[in-house]
Amino acid sequence: MRYVLRKIAAAILWILASVAGAAVLFMAAAFILGSITVNNGYAQPQPPDEHIEIYVTSNGVHTDIIVPVSTPYIDWRDKLPLHHFGHVDSTYRYIGFGWGDRKFYMETPEWTDLTPKVAITAALWPTRTAMHVEYIRARLVPTKRQRPLRITPEQYRQLIAYIDKSFVQQQDGRYLHIKGSGYSGRDTFYEANGKFYILKNCNNWVNYGLKSMGVKTAVWAPLPVSIMRHLR
Repeated sequence: MRYVLRKIAAAILWILASVAGAAVLFMAAAFILGSITVNNGYAQPQPPDEHIEIYVTSNGVHTDIIVPVSTPYIDWRDKLPLHHFGHVDSTYRYIGFGWGDRKFYMETPEWTDLTPKVAITAALWPTRTAMHVEYIRARLVPTKRQRPLRITPEQYRQLIAYIDKSFVQQQDGRYLHIKGSGYSGRDTFYEANGKFYILKNCNNWVNYGLKSMGVKTAVWAPLPVSIMRHLR
């Protein structure tokens, strides 16, 4: 009996050590690759040159891309109609996009709602994804967690294409809305393309979007700091 208990204890210790080791390797890789810059020569267009102002925001865990609702290049209301949102009208000027684990998004409106099962599944197993979309009434105030970024019209077209491809689209081109979803009357969810796991998470999605435009960012960015540090 003691032999069996020792075997069980050894197996548990091995599992815990493996998890701890994997976590250390992940954080080390995140720090190293998040510090290496790509598109290092990028320079933001300066007024009076034509440009579009977007934002990258962070809540410390998750990042989003914020863009104007309407420009000569796209009116997002054509693809994200206001009737999908409970309390949004035509005065809202900006719209935010985030990509992530569908179950995590839908069941975790607050961090206090997070369960170990949802967290472990989202981190270790490729899961279904969703796009979180939120209408924002006014221009954001620049802070360390709300970084403005000026991009050219051509770069914005590239970003539009990147965001558009992230949505599951129906035969008529409409995005597939998840009815009854959202945390408030200003946001909702849509089905997304791709699988979520720890090496390809919400922050990587934002980072890939910045890369697609040639913007200065990190080689790999699983953590918000890996992105925000390059937008100072």
